[in-house]
Amino acid sequence: MLLRLSSQQENREVNLNSVTEASQTSGVLHGEHLAALTEATIKGDWLTLGELTTAARAAMGQQQVVDCLVVAAAFNGITRVADATGIPLDNATAQQTETLRQETGITRFDYAAKTARYDGEQSP
Repeated sequence: MLLRLSSQQENREVNLNSVTEASQTSGVLHGEHLAALTEATIKGDWLTLGELTTAARAAMGQQQVVDCLVVAAAFNGITRVADATGIPLDNATAQQTETLRQETGITRFDYAAKTARYDGEQSP
């Protein structure tokens, strides 16, 4: 269940709970920048995103920042399409990811709460 290049990373401990617990670090190289850029992109917080992009570019480089923003935007759109059309999680993926989803708290996810959270925090 890895994206194409994610399996080629250095031997590094990755904390998947950081996906649902902002207080935890991921262990991913430049994870703090990736998380902040993703959060600001999904929130549509363009002022903050500009500042974060500058800091991330200095740490990661321009191409990695662009890649991060493209992936964050694409996944946000793909998720909304899947949810809007009622696409269920297929059985094989559900079985393979059951423990992962429970351990990370993804099973507690409430899409309506996410919408309310981000719609209520729109930037000017």
